[in-house]
Amino acid sequence: MRALILYRSYYGNTRQVAEAIEQRLKALGHGTILQDLRARLPDLGEVDGVLLGAPTRMAGVTGRAKAALRKLQAKGLGRKPLAVFDTFGPRSKTPEEAAKAERWINPGAAGILRKKAEQLGLNVHAEALRCAVREMKGPLADGELDQVAPFVEAFVLGAPKA
Repeated sequence: MRALILYRSYYGNTRQVAEAIEQRLKALGHGTILQDLRARLPDLGEVDGVLLGAPTRMAGVTGRAKAALRKLQAKGLGRKPLAVFDTFGPRSKTPEEAAKAERWINPGAAGILRKKAEQLGLNVHAEALRCAVREMKGPLADGELDQVAPFVEAFVLGAPKA
């Protein structure tokens, strides 16, 4: 499998998740293209699947990430698998704070991207990867990157064989 990993990052947290995804894919013997969403999309004929990530910001997702989904569809992503990931947070320390913060972090960038991809008829992977940050600008919360390996492995197992 050759995977295209697209991401948008403001403080480096989402980029760190994208890089961890790339490292895990390479460790499993797969080829990767890691690219910031601000760059032009490569030829999709060269890839077997796409992983798209962005930070959750003010309960939303960046316009570039949503535009990337439209471009992926237009460039022929078709039934190739697509997985989404995001960073969000910080997590609340009390149940009361968590209840107030809920609307700002859920469904998050990953949930919004997933819904948009489904509306576009793309082949969206069942699981999304969501990684919390400690503070508004990061760094990632302890242990968040531990989620990457099982996420990537599930994506690879669900992807059609090249």
